[in-house]
Amino acid sequence: MPECNQNTFMIRWFPLMAATALLISACTTEPECVAEQGFELGRAGTEPPALCHESEYAEAWQLGHTLGELENERDELQAREEDLDAVERARLRVLQRDIPELETLARIQDLMEPASLEEPVGASDD
Repeated sequence: MPECNQNTFMIRWFPLMAATALLISACTTEPECVAEQGFELGRAGTEPPALCHESEYAEAWQLGHTLGELENERDELQAREEDLDAVERARLRVLQRDIPELETLARIQDLMEPASLEEPVGASDD
């Protein structure tokens, strides 16, 4: 093979091989174990990745999971608010008090955006 053809061959195939290597490495990377991500996964009721077991991540996931469960319970009670008995009304009041406290804790830990001035704390339906 003449030297000119060899250089042309290398010039054409090198970018293709480099792109292939980047694609393969992107598909095999481990998940990022960031506390904010753990909080959001927990809040959504999604299990954390098996590789994410650092204490900060686990604590953020647990806070998000607890907050998400309480928000779901509050939403279910609010959906049938007119039909609640006394115990369920009391539970709804407790949830309406506890959820903003957990949101505040999440904000202190930089796991949630700060509350906007237009929106009262605890009024979000995230």
